[in-house]
Amino acid sequence: MTTSVAPPPGRIDHVAVAVLGLVTIAAYGSWYYAFGVLFDPILTATGWRESTVAASFSVGIVVNGFASMAGGRLLDRLGSRTVFLIGGIGGGAALAATSLAPDPLVFALTSAVAMGLLGGFGFYHVTMTCAVRLHPERSARAIAVLTIWGAFASAIYLPATAALVDRYDWRPTIRILAVIVAAVFVLAAVVLRPVRPEPSDEPPASMLRILARTVDRPDRRAFTLALALGWIAMSTILVYQVPVMTAAGLPLATAATVAGLRGFSQTAGRIPLGPIVERLGSARSMSLALGAIAAGGVVLAFAGHIAPAIAFALLAGFGIGAMSPLQGIVVEELFDRDTLGATMGSYNLIGMGGGALGPALAGVLADSSGSRRLVTGVIVVCAIAASILALRIGTGAAPPGRPSGGGDTPDRASE
Repeated sequence: MTTSVAPPPGRIDHVAVAVLGLVTIAAYGSWYYAFGVLFDPILTATGWRESTVAASFSVGIVVNGFASMAGGRLLDRLGSRTVFLIGGIGGGAALAATSLAPDPLVFALTSAVAMGLLGGFGFYHVTMTCAVRLHPERSARAIAVLTIWGAFASAIYLPATAALVDRYDWRPTIRILAVIVAAVFVLAAVVLRPVRPEPSDEPPASMLRILARTVDRPDRRAFTLALALGWIAMSTILVYQVPVMTAAGLPLATAATVAGLRGFSQTAGRIPLGPIVERLGSARSMSLALGAIAAGGVVLAFAGHIAPAIAFALLAGFGIGAMSPLQGIVVEELFDRDTLGATMGSYNLIGMGGGALGPALAGVLADSSGSRRLVTGVIVVCAIAASILALRIGTGAAPPGRPSGGGDTPDRASE
């Protein structure tokens, strides 16, 4: 039974956004974040090779990227209820099967399917599209509020998973996480006002055509490259922030605490984002966020003392926190809403590709130089280049007849 009703024009339906926020938290938290907490307990209990278990996560990221395109396409074709039911039931079942894996091969396969279904059918490309379609006149505001909810995923799931695994071991913990995520997705399918596809007289575009549109205009090319470079910088931070700080002289416990502060600081990039976008426009706001990431990378190179380490956490946290909603806002401005889900899914694939490349590049640099401090060069160079490219997007001013940050207008292509 659907309980969410349409809000008055120009108002945010906070109940609907809260439901989408819970889906986002569960989708990211139940495996994407929980995996890192469960990693050592799995190795200790099973004796499996570390490289094999780690590789299963990398495979899951790849599957997630391609599943995001499928999830976005189904959202455009069939609506939100179908997407949440498939993601919740299928992803929950795959995650439960992972807890029963007798060997690393089965573990890798079921883990990848779980990551693909939960991420492809519940990450931001789905929930942001739903928020936009529920709030066509206040889409930027709806995205900003949604991502504030999403910022709590790691804060909730990392300590909760640690507490569960300490009490129940890794297999029961995964089963508990599977039940929770399935329940949240099904709850959203039942209570959320269905988000249906945008009406269109045109036949649906193929996925290849949707991918081609990400580079078919100068502004889209600039955004696509900026996003890929930004993800390289952000993923490098996520993997190497603690190793760089400990190599610079901080104790491990202090470095981990600073990394937690960096995660919490992401809310500082989301709460004030609405006024920032209204004042600067989305392109310059994105450039500002990427500039903050670059500045954080510079400070990280000298984070052997607590003061620069905290400065890194605040700068990088602001920039990374702002990037998630800005990605959705810019995509919504650059593309038609009738293919918005598939387009955001395509950009999730692009982001995952950049995210996988960043730590690999950093690892090669660290091995060849013998210094983890030089890893920050990957962060700084990529973030600065992305910041410059963001200024070429040119989506800061709304076109005539469309409110800033949202609204229904045709695709502004010169095709």
